[in-house]
Amino acid sequence: MIYENREDAGFVLATELRKLKLFPKRTIVVGIARGGVVVAKVIADILKLPFFVLVIKKIGAPYNTELAIGAVGSVGKPVLDKELVKELGVEADYVRNQVSKMRLEAKARGKYLGIKITRDTVLGKNIVVVDDGLATGQTAKAAALILKSLKAKKLVLAVPVSAYSTLEFLEKYWDRIVCPTKVTDFMAVGQFYRDFGPVTDEEVKKLLTIDN
Repeated sequence: MIYENREDAGFVLATELRKLKLFPKRTIVVGIARGGVVVAKVIADILKLPFFVLVIKKIGAPYNTELAIGAVGSVGKPVLDKELVKELGVEADYVRNQVSKMRLEAKARGKYLGIKITRDTVLGKNIVVVDDGLATGQTAKAAALILKSLKAKKLVLAVPVSAYSTLEFLEKYWDRIVCPTKVTDFMAVGQFYRDFGPVTDEEVKKLLTIDN
C-alpha cells in the first residue's frame, strides 16, 4: 500500500485500531516525534482518545547516521543493537558520546514542545504508540522499554509500514502490533508515501495546541 501522506496513514491505522475496541478512559495514543505525531493525531481525533507525544532520538552509526545502532529517549535507559555495534566495530567512546548527545537533544526537544510524560501519565493504561513507519525498529524498541518502565498496562504498536524482519524483531516487546503494510523488499519508509516531507518541531507544537 502506498499512502498519500501521514494523515492518510493515520486514517488507515484508525480503521484498523477501531477493531480493538479501545476504551477512552483506559487508553492513550502516544506519537513518536516528529513524523509519528502527525499520524497519531489523526488516530486520536478519529477514535476520540487522549493524545501525548514521546521524544526519542536515533543513535546513528559512524559515517552512516541514517543507520540506527540504537535509540534514546528523554526518559528511560538507552537501547542499543549490540550485534550491529559489534559487527560495525563501533567504539565504546563513540556510543557513550552519542547517547549523551542524543539524550540532551531529546530533553531539549521535549522541553520546547512542553512534553512531560511521567509514570502517573501511563500507569495502568493501555498505550497505543504510533510512528510513521519502521526501519530498524530501534526507536520502537526504546519506546516499549520506556513505557514498560513507567508501568503501562498494555502496549500496542501501530505503524503504517514495516519490513517483516523488523516486526519479528519487535514482537517480544509489544503486546500487539498493528501494521497494514508488511513488506520484504523494504528500503526506506519514504518509499511507501507519495508525500513524505520532513516534519518540524513547530508543526508538532502546533498539533499539540489543537484540542484533542
